[in-house]
Amino acid sequence: MRLSVSGHVVSVVAHAGIAWTRSAAGDSAAALNSDLEALHQRAPSGAVCGAAAGNTSCSSGLCCSETGFCGTGASFCSGSGCQLSYGPACDGNQTPRGSDTSKTPRPLFGNVPYGVGISHCSVTGKVALSFDDGPYAYTMELLDLLKRNNVRATFFVVGNNMGKGHINDASSGYAPMIQHMAADGHQVGSHTWSHQDLNAATREQRRAEIISNEIALADILGAVPTYFRPPYTRCGGACLAELLEWGYHVVNYDIDTRDWQDGGAAAKTTYQTILAQHSPASSAWLALAHDVHEFTVHRFAQFMVDTARALRYDLVTVGECLGDPPANWYRDPVTGQPMDLTQPRPSSSSSSSQATKTSTSTKKTSISTSSSQTTSTSTSKTQTPVTSKPAMGATSELEHTTGTDATSAATELLSVVLASALVSTSTSSNLSALPTAALLAVPSSDAASMISTGGFCWVVGQILLIAWLGLGL
Repeated sequence: MRLSVSGHVVSVVAHAGIAWTRSAAGDSAAALNSDLEALHQRAPSGAVCGAAAGNTSCSSGLCCSETGFCGTGASFCSGSGCQLSYGPACDGNQTPRGSDTSKTPRPLFGNVPYGVGISHCSVTGKVALSFDDGPYAYTMELLDLLKRNNVRATFFVVGNNMGKGHINDASSGYAPMIQHMAADGHQVGSHTWSHQDLNAATREQRRAEIISNEIALADILGAVPTYFRPPYTRCGGACLAELLEWGYHVVNYDIDTRDWQDGGAAAKTTYQTILAQHSPASSAWLALAHDVHEFTVHRFAQFMVDTARALRYDLVTVGECLGDPPANWYRDPVTGQPMDLTQPRPSSSSSSSQATKTSTSTKKTSISTSSSQTTSTSTSKTQTPVTSKPAMGATSELEHTTGTDATSAATELLSVVLASALVSTSTSSNLSALPTAALLAVPSSDAASMISTGGFCWVVGQILLIAWLGLGL
C-alpha cells in the first residue's frame, strides 16, 4: 500500500508478514527491529517527517522541525523545536569537542539533596536570581549590570540552542562569557545541551543532553556543575532517577516572572507582589528569568535588584540560598570530587591551553543583535587592554627607561641649550651658523639612542659648540 502526503510518497508495509517470516526463520528480535527501521523513509529537504508522517526520518544533514518538515537552519534545527529521533542534524544530535565525562565518578557531597526537585530556598531573607537559556547576545550586559550592583546570581546554561552554535566553540564567542560568570562569583549550572523536554526524550537522549553539556562546560571551566534545571521543569520519575545517578541537584523555582511572555508585561508586577506580601524574616525566594530576552536585561534585571533590596532581601546564588558552600557547586571532571572555582588553582599546561583559547575566543566575540554595538563594547571588557603609543611629540616614560640618570640629565640640558641657540640664531645676523645648527636638529629618539650608547662626550661637545654659536664667537 502507498500513501501520498504533500506530494511525497511514504511506503506503508504490512509489518505482520515480515514478522511471520522472521519468526519462522528463528531470527532474533534485533534482526526484526533492523528490518522495521529500514522501513522508515529518509526524506529530502522540504518533505514531511516525524511520528505524524509514519515515523519518517530526514536524510543525513537535515533536521526535522517541530512542525514536521525536513530542512536546515535554526528554524528547523534549533534546540527543543527539532525532533531528535527524526532529524540527524538537530542541535541536540551534535556533539561538542572535549573530553568525555560519562565515566566521571559521581560522589554525593554536601547536605543539599540530589535527584529531587528543589523549588524553595532554605535560608531565609534571601532572593536567588536565576537566568535560563543563555548565554546569548545580552548576557554580557547583564553581567556588567550585576557587577555594578555587587550581585551574584545563577546562570543555567544551554550548550547549543537558538542556532547560536556550541558554547565552547571559539567562533561562537560564548566561552569567555561563561568564564566571566565564574570569575565574578556567579554560579553556573546546566540547563541541558539543546533544551529538550526530558519527559518526551528517550533515556539515551536524556543522557546525551546531560553529558554533552558537561563536556562543553568542562572544556570552558575545567569543572562540571552539580546543579541542574530541567527545561520547562519537566522531569518525571525516570528523569529524576537518572539525574541522581549523574549526581545533580535538580533546581526549579517558586517565582516564575514569565519575563518571556508578552514582552514581560506582567513580570515586574508578579515579582514585586510576591516579595512584598512576605517578610524576609520568614521567607526566601528562588526567581526565574531569562538572559536571552532584551526586556529582561535592559528593563527588568535592575528592577529585580532594586525591589529585593528595598524590601531588605539579600541577593545570592542558588547554592547560597540553599546553604551550600561554593566548593560543592562543581565537581572535578576527572576525579568527581568537589571543586571550588572561587579559589585560585595552580597553573598547568591544560589551564594555559584554555587561557590561549579564551584569548582567541574573546577577540572573536561579535554577536549580531539589535544592540550589537552595546554587546560588543561590553564583551570587549574581557580582553587585555593594549597600551597605546603616545602621539607624535608626546613624552612617554617608556622611551627613557634605558638611559642612566646622567644621560637623562644631559639630554635635558642639550634640549634647553638647543632651544636657546635657535632663539639666539633667529635674532642674529650671522646666519652662516644655521647649517651647523641644523646638524644638531637630531630627532629626540635618535639623540636618546646615541646618548644611551655612550655618546656623553658628544653631548658635551655639542653644548660647547651651541654656546659658541649663540654668543657669536
